[in-house]
Amino acid sequence: MNHRLTVGSILVMLFLSIVATGLVSVASDAPQYGGTLRCALASEPGNLDMQMNTGVAASVPARHIVEGLFAFDASYTPQPMLAESWELDSTGTVATFHLRHGVLFQNGKEMTSADVVASLNRWGKYGLNSKALWSHVTDLSAPDDYTVKLTLDEPFAPMTTYLANIYGGPSIYPKEIVDKAGDQPLAPEDVIGTGPYKFADWKGGDYILLERFDDYVPTSMPASGFAGKKVAYFDKLQFFFVPEDNARLVGIQSGTYDYVANIPNDLYANVKGDANIVPIITNHPPIYPIALINNRNSLLANNYELKQAVITALDFNAIMLAGYGDQTFWSLNPSYFAPGIRWYTKDAGAGLYNANDPAKARQMALDAGYKNEPIRIIVAQDMTAQYNQALVVTDELKNAGFNVDLQVYDKATFFSVRNSKSDPDNPPWEIAFSFYSTTPDPSLVLMLNPNYAGWWNTPEIQTLRGELNKITDFKARYAKWEEIMDLWYQQIPAIKFGDAYQLHLIRADIGGGYGTKANPPMLSPYFWNAWRK
Repeated sequence: MNHRLTVGSILVMLFLSIVATGLVSVASDAPQYGGTLRCALASEPGNLDMQMNTGVAASVPARHIVEGLFAFDASYTPQPMLAESWELDSTGTVATFHLRHGVLFQNGKEMTSADVVASLNRWGKYGLNSKALWSHVTDLSAPDDYTVKLTLDEPFAPMTTYLANIYGGPSIYPKEIVDKAGDQPLAPEDVIGTGPYKFADWKGGDYILLERFDDYVPTSMPASGFAGKKVAYFDKLQFFFVPEDNARLVGIQSGTYDYVANIPNDLYANVKGDANIVPIITNHPPIYPIALINNRNSLLANNYELKQAVITALDFNAIMLAGYGDQTFWSLNPSYFAPGIRWYTKDAGAGLYNANDPAKARQMALDAGYKNEPIRIIVAQDMTAQYNQALVVTDELKNAGFNVDLQVYDKATFFSVRNSKSDPDNPPWEIAFSFYSTTPDPSLVLMLNPNYAGWWNTPEIQTLRGELNKITDFKARYAKWEEIMDLWYQQIPAIKFGDAYQLHLIRADIGGGYGTKANPPMLSPYFWNAWRK
């Protein structure tokens, strides 16, 4: 009898143990606080002041620190963030923004309209992506502590898109920080925002460390993309600079890193089927590998026939294959925007894109007056895909009779040479390799910004750019964008090679579902609303 009771007790205990284990497993999937998330980036940013920086590497840590009046949701629609609500008057020229009450900066000060006005004024004057909007601003005022009024000289259709953009966009800082900054990027310790994490440390060449901002005041809107409610479950976020691709891969396989960005696609097989790692293929939106052309003062600047000769020489399949490997991770596309994005223009570049005709290109160059002058190509070796593409383009242009001077730099030097601040009237290059994230509106395409590297500012694009920004009806704006794409392939301010899909990896024990259908990958990853299971 006792023996039977003992067996029964064992069975009961075993059942309870199984149930308990199941309960523990369920509980471990629920959000929980604590720990450090470690993310490996492929490069080190120059600064974290996003008013003065358009870099993706900078945006990853920075968007956890700073916020704007608006933010993009998962569909890339601007939603109020630091603004509670807003309205536009009947003329379409006076926007009134009602700020959320009680929002705190990471220095403990409450955000008011004085901070917003100071930040917007600085951005309007010095911001890298402000001019298209700010050229229409006639007045900016603060009727009270929680109201900001922006007056334009005419309607500007993409206004909230500009206010939601982080890349060279209007991050909101404390007034006293802004007043002393002027046109210089903020030091890391002065990047004080209203986001869920605050800056803690930057060890050059190693990492950026953020800590939870315990007094963060989230919006009540549902979480969606970069918008909505944010919860800082992790105590700390640590962003390591790991330029070596294999080091990032080995790091996530070993558990050293929880998230790694920009893994070369040919390494995908190394993690496929690994239950500890979840691949994130960022195919919507893709990135756009693009070679900028110096349109200011160079051999190619205004010689459109010579530019067309250059593009005619190129085999875009070979260029995309060199940069991104397996075609699972890329596709040819002459339109600036990818298929599936409403600004996609399917007939762009007809007869010119992917011509792959070096003999024709050689004759076109002679007809354009080319006399074997060197075409200076610059690229960063630690931008792996772009470096590989530059090697192929160099060979293809040489095969078509061009004299090519390929100059390879580290990333920091590359950007310094490309932006040519030491001699802005004479940028020392013809072609510069880079890549760009999808933007939610054509007005944010950096090549359309006359102050951005490449400096495309012909009378024709000035006119079309201005018309695009005045039109509020989508069909009319789309037709204008088609005109701009036609002009793009006439004047060739840059060469778009195709659409590329980046491979990111996340450890399976990170909860929150970033990169899933419910929380699709965005232009750059974010780690609020994420936790360790």
